[in-house]
Amino acid sequence: MKPTTYLNKTVLRYASIGFFIIALTIFLMATTLKDLRQEAMDTHRRIAELYAYTFEEHFSQMLHHLNFSIDRLMQLSVSQKEVASLSPLLHSLCENVPYIRSFSISDETGKIIASSLSNNIDRSVDLHTFLPIPFGDDALLRIGIPQEGRDFFASKSNGDYRAIDANGVFFLPVIKKITLENRPYYVAVSINTDYLYRRYLSILPPEQGTTLSIWRIDGTLLFSSDRTQPLALSHYTPQHPKDHEDFYEHVKHYVHHTLNVFRSAHTFGFIVEIKTDEQVVLTYGDKERRKILWLSAALILCLGVLFATLVIRYLKENERQKRQLTYEKQFRIAMEATQTGLWTWDIISDHVTWDPQCFKLLGYEPDAFEISLEKIYQLTHPDEAATMYFAIKEQIIAKHAFVIERRMLNARNEWVYVQVRGKAVEMTNEGEPKLLTGVYINIDAQKKAEHLHLSAVAFDTQEAILITDANEKILKANEAFTRITGYSESEIIGETPRFFRSGKHDKAFYTAMWQELLTKGFWQGEMWNKRKNEEVFAEFLTITAIKNTEGKTTHYIANLSDITQHKVAQEQIHEMAYYDPLTHLANRRLLDETMQHLWDEGKSKPHYHALLFIDLDHFKTLNDRYGHDAGDMLLVQVAARLKDVVRKSDLAVRLGGDEFIVVLCELGNHYGMAHYLAQSVAQKILTHLCEPYALLEGNYTIGASIGCVLFTSDTHPDITAILKEADSAMYQAKAGGRNRIYFRNDATPS
Repeated sequence: MKPTTYLNKTVLRYASIGFFIIALTIFLMATTLKDLRQEAMDTHRRIAELYAYTFEEHFSQMLHHLNFSIDRLMQLSVSQKEVASLSPLLHSLCENVPYIRSFSISDETGKIIASSLSNNIDRSVDLHTFLPIPFGDDALLRIGIPQEGRDFFASKSNGDYRAIDANGVFFLPVIKKITLENRPYYVAVSINTDYLYRRYLSILPPEQGTTLSIWRIDGTLLFSSDRTQPLALSHYTPQHPKDHEDFYEHVKHYVHHTLNVFRSAHTFGFIVEIKTDEQVVLTYGDKERRKILWLSAALILCLGVLFATLVIRYLKENERQKRQLTYEKQFRIAMEATQTGLWTWDIISDHVTWDPQCFKLLGYEPDAFEISLEKIYQLTHPDEAATMYFAIKEQIIAKHAFVIERRMLNARNEWVYVQVRGKAVEMTNEGEPKLLTGVYINIDAQKKAEHLHLSAVAFDTQEAILITDANEKILKANEAFTRITGYSESEIIGETPRFFRSGKHDKAFYTAMWQELLTKGFWQGEMWNKRKNEEVFAEFLTITAIKNTEGKTTHYIANLSDITQHKVAQEQIHEMAYYDPLTHLANRRLLDETMQHLWDEGKSKPHYHALLFIDLDHFKTLNDRYGHDAGDMLLVQVAARLKDVVRKSDLAVRLGGDEFIVVLCELGNHYGMAHYLAQSVAQKILTHLCEPYALLEGNYTIGASIGCVLFTSDTHPDITAILKEADSAMYQAKAGGRNRIYFRNDATPS
């Protein structure tokens, strides 16, 4: 083994070990620090979840108790003749309940007419600020907005959602609607927030920076253990920053970290948030982390010094070995780097010698075959072998040196260009060359580049051009190509056209394309590719295979043009021609074509089909009451429900106004089964259409009348006859009371 090789392997081995240990140390350090941090985060997050569960349960129990007390109030007040006389009863409900300041009863206007606290009487309660809003006459316990003052008698109206200083005196109102003396009243309860502060602060750990916040379902802050937070407003409302506080500082200050835990109440409309200071949590593990960091840094430093020492030794040894290289070795390295081989030719004896590099530049192993003049002629292209000797001799006689180019056969059975340079080092007495020596230089890449050189006019056209080698490696692209794709030429050189694939074509598409390209030598068609900005675009592409004189493909040239706008226009025209612009259901034109297709197929495959004629009941009433925008919104939802019910093979059509058609295709060749399937789908459609619709004005319910007709290509001559029968069946359903299904060949509607 040579000393240089041994040194290189030794240094490489030590360097690899050093790099591995440093990398392993860094990895273990990072993993340990990450685990410590994650463990601390997980522990405190679980604690925060327990706090959130505890406080949500406690606050929900409070509201359950209030709800129970209000229901009990209605039972106890039966013997009372007047509502105003219920104050003593209300006072009894407050006894031994520290979190309640008062019970009050107000009329429908919010005026308090009875209260456990006499000062509250004749005061008003803003009934519009409580959530959740009940549907109909449901009696729900509703939570209001925190109000300044000790009770309703000292309350300042907060209907305009003013911020409340949590350090002041305030209370949290809740109400519930009740019925007394056959009249509606509201029970308003004042919750003692001082009790909540004392109760919750005794549980929270202040040293961890943990705070509790209770939010209403609309984002209004009801209570917070952090008294710096303004109450009765959204915690994130940007229009209420503190004095002299910039908007971005305000948003940054109220950002939620990963240790924030939220818990939503199951029964009442509030959310509990436990917020823990992330920095405080992480300080517990700082000591261990610092110790690990110091130990890791010391180990990495030692390994770095060791590695640096090895590198310095390697560089010094390498420099010494370079100085020891002989001129012959340096010359050999240069010859290999330039793919140049040395040869000699004794013309008198026809003896030829090649050095190993001559074999390598043609792809052969050194001494792969015995070199001779006959072998050289065999390796030389036939068109050039006959004139090779005379070309050399002519130049030698003229100037004692020669330069010729010829094609030679390499180990892959390919013709490559080789430049032959030589000089006569010995001449005969007659002035004839006797001994020649020179070099072979591989100029195949240079010649191929020359062959691929395109004229400036052709390459600067507006049509995009891409050139690849036989292995699909990109060699060149013109400016039009870079403009269409967004890539510069330097970004795609060496890549393959697969670099631009959009994913819209499957493997079968590319297989067929290459099959045609390899068979015919060209391919032309439309393809979807992707630009640099990830935008998918359509192109019209022509690929041509460039072949050499032996018929072997050496390059591919692709010409393409961007046809995205044309494709988009085609899709828009198709959409406008065959689909309803409002509901995006099929229109009458697509219905006619579909029916014609069913009749054409019916000649070879007789099947029953069904046509369902659907008309919405009392749709005009909706338009007259809420306007055409509400009607359009309902029609869009009807279309969506029809799409959900029918199969992909079926067709949903908007005929116009509030009239829809559903074509159920291929229900089988048995009438009874087809009738059963059509009736099942019609019933499912009717059920879905009768469910409430979400409009801007609220939920709205509407019915539908459906007329059904079973048909085949033999029983009905054209679509007009089918539509007429289905329309007649639909009117039979309306005449039978609406919101029902009627089969044309049924005796009674179903």
